[in-house]
Amino acid sequence: MKKTAWLTMFPHEFHREMEKAPVCYMPYGLIEPHGVYNALGLDFLECEAVMHDAAARHGGIVAPPFAWHIQEQQYYDWEMDCCGMGMSISSSIPEELFLHNVIHHIRNFDAKGFRAAILASGHFLCDMTADLTMLAELYLRRTGSPMQISVGTYDRFYSEGEFDDHAGLVETALLMHYRPDLVDLSLIGKPLAVPASIAGGSGAYDPYCAPKGFGSGVLPTAEMGRSIAENMVENLGKEKMRLLEAYREKPGYRAPSVLDTEDIWQRFRKLGGRYLTLTATRREAENGVFPIFPGWEELGE
Repeated sequence: MKKTAWLTMFPHEFHREMEKAPVCYMPYGLIEPHGVYNALGLDFLECEAVMHDAAARHGGIVAPPFAWHIQEQQYYDWEMDCCGMGMSISSSIPEELFLHNVIHHIRNFDAKGFRAAILASGHFLCDMTADLTMLAELYLRRTGSPMQISVGTYDRFYSEGEFDDHAGLVETALLMHYRPDLVDLSLIGKPLAVPASIAGGSGAYDPYCAPKGFGSGVLPTAEMGRSIAENMVENLGKEKMRLLEAYREKPGYRAPSVLDTEDIWQRFRKLGGRYLTLTATRREAENGVFPIFPGWEELGE
C-alpha cells in the first residue's frame, strides 16, 4: 500500500513523492463533542482521512497531525455557552496561538520545497477562512514565495449538496465510512451522562453539541459516507492540479528563516490583528458586523 503520511515515510520515499507530486496536505481539527453518538475527534479524523485518500489517488504528502484548534474565544465560549456541557473536554488553544502555528506550518512547507499546500480544517468557527487567507497572503507578499496555497474549511471540497450542521448527517456518515467503530447510533436519545443541573444547550443544539431532532428522519450510513468521501477526494485532486498548474518557478528563491517568519508574524499581528473575525468582540459577533479588512495594500504592504 502506498504511503501518504510524512511521518511514516523513509527519506527516499519522501523525496520520490516530492519529485512526482510536490504538494502537501495539512489537516486541522478540534477534539470536541459531536453528539453522544460520535467520537470526540470527528473534526480531525475525517478531515485527515479524506486527505490521505486524496494523496493516495492523486499524489502528494499528508503533513503530521495537528488536532489543536480554537474553541474558547474572547466573545463566545462555544462549548460552555452553546453545547452546555458544564465542563470543557476540547483540545482548545487561543486563536492567536493557532494562527501563529499555521504561519510556521506554511513556512515549513515552503522551506521543504513543496510547490503547493492545501490547508483544510474540519473544525468550523466564525469566518476562519478569511483570517487564514489574510495570513497566507501576507506570507506570500513578504517572502515572494512561488508556492501556491489553498486555505479554508474542508466542506469546500464537497459539491454534491449541503454540508449539513455540526454532527449532522454528512459529518456522521463520513466518520461511519472511515471509522465505523467510532460512531454508535444506538446512543441517540440515551440519558445524558452530564447531570441536567449543569448541562445546557441552545435552541438549535442539544447538551452534547449535536443538532436537535437528529435521528428522527434519515439516518446516516457508511455507504452514504463513502459517496461523500469520493466526491471530496475527487475535488481535492482538482484543487491539487489547479495549484500545481499555477506554480511558476522562481530562480534563486529561498524560504525565510524561522526568525524572518517571526518578523512576518509580528507584522501580521500589528497591521491585521484588528481585522480578524476570530478576535471580534461579542457584540460584533452577535450582530454579524466585523471590522472590514481593507486589503494589505491599504495597510502599507
